[in-house]
Amino acid sequence: MKPPSMRIVVACLLAAQFAAPGAMACQPLAAEFWAETPRRVKSNFDGAQFVVAATVIDVKMVHEAKLPHPDFKMTFERAKFRIDRVFKGTVKAGDTFVVDSGISSCGRGVNPEIVRVVGSGFKRARSQDYSKQWLIYHTSSPHIPDAPVQLPAFEIEDSPLSRPLEQAGYDLKILEKLRGR
Repeated sequence: MKPPSMRIVVACLLAAQFAAPGAMACQPLAAEFWAETPRRVKSNFDGAQFVVAATVIDVKMVHEAKLPHPDFKMTFERAKFRIDRVFKGTVKAGDTFVVDSGISSCGRGVNPEIVRVVGSGFKRARSQDYSKQWLIYHTSSPHIPDAPVQLPAFEIEDSPLSRPLEQAGYDLKILEKLRGR
């Protein structure tokens, strides 16, 4: 019997590293995290580096290595956004930013059909049926010194921190009031 290659062992260890904390962190959020209350919106607002309404201008699947493992390529979604309105932060309307999603087990991406684990691989959808406008409370994950693997800086997840604009009407009303503070 041939021993598994080092690349397979590293891949399995990386998958376990991302999946274990993610499995706990990606449980369905409690109702108060979705509640349409000023308190929830203000809490999300206060915790974010920037809060914007943005339009997806490009979304694609990429296959590349991420640090700290330059030999291990991952497949994930890369979405580029153009900022339409700023509610908080030093960014400006017209600025762009990129979000890589699907790296951790929590990330789902802009197009919910584009990254879906099926058996031993990824299903790549060609559908352009995804929301083009998003409300994003951008909050970077902390950098943990000396950690062998860092969490992604920010991902599109199934959460009230990143969602299609048409699902964020309540937030928009409250954010207009918070914007001037």
